[in-house]
Amino acid sequence: MSMEIAPPRLPDSSAPDADMTLLAEAEEVSDAVFRGALFAGLVREHLFVEQCIFSGCRFPGAVLGHARFSDVLFRNCDFSNADLRGCSFQRVRFLDCKLTGAEFAEAAFGFVVFSRCRGEFAGFAAARFRRARFEECVLRSAVLSECRFEQTEFAACDLSAAELFGARLQGISLADSEIRGIRLRECASYELRGARISPAQALDLVRLLGVEFEE
Repeated sequence: MSMEIAPPRLPDSSAPDADMTLLAEAEEVSDAVFRGALFAGLVREHLFVEQCIFSGCRFPGAVLGHARFSDVLFRNCDFSNADLRGCSFQRVRFLDCKLTGAEFAEAAFGFVVFSRCRGEFAGFAAARFRRARFEECVLRSAVLSECRFEQTEFAACDLSAAELFGARLQGISLADSEIRGIRLRECASYELRGARISPAQALDLVRLLGVEFEE
C-alpha cells in the first residue's frame, strides 16, 4: 500500500492562461495556470512559485537555481537539461514529465510525487527527500549519489545503471524496480544497508562483486 502524500493546493484548472512573461519578470508567481508555454533559456534565481499549474510547458535549458515551488502541478512538461540546483519543492507533482539530463543537485523535496516521468541521466546528487514517491519512472543512469531519503518510495521504476554512491537507502524497497547495473562503492557498503530487495535482485548484486556460481 502506497504512502499517503499530501496533494498540492491548486488553482481552478479552468482558469484562463496566465501571461508567460510572469515567470520571466515577477519575483513571486501565484494562482496561475500556464498551458503549452515555452520557457527555453529562462534564467531566474530565487523565484517563488506558489499554487500554480503547468500543463504541456517546456523548460529546455532553463536555469532556475534556488527557486521555491510550493503547491505546484507539472503535467506533461519538458525539463530536458534544465538547471534546478538548490531548488525547494513542497507539495509538488510531476506527472508524465521529461526530466532527461535535468539537474536537481542539492534540491529539497517534501511531499513530492514523480509519476511516469522519464529522467535518464537526471542529476539528484545530495538532494533531500522527505515523504516522496517515484512511481513508474525511468531513471536510467540517473545520479542519486549522497541523497538522503526519509519516507521515500520507489514503485516499479527503472534504476538501471543509476549512481547511488553514498546514498542512504535504509528502509526503502526496491523490490519491484529494475536495478541492474546500479553503481555503488561496493556491494556490501552502507548504501544498500537496510534496503529491501527481491531474491533475483540479490543475485544481480552478488554478480557486481564478480562472484561466480558453481553449477
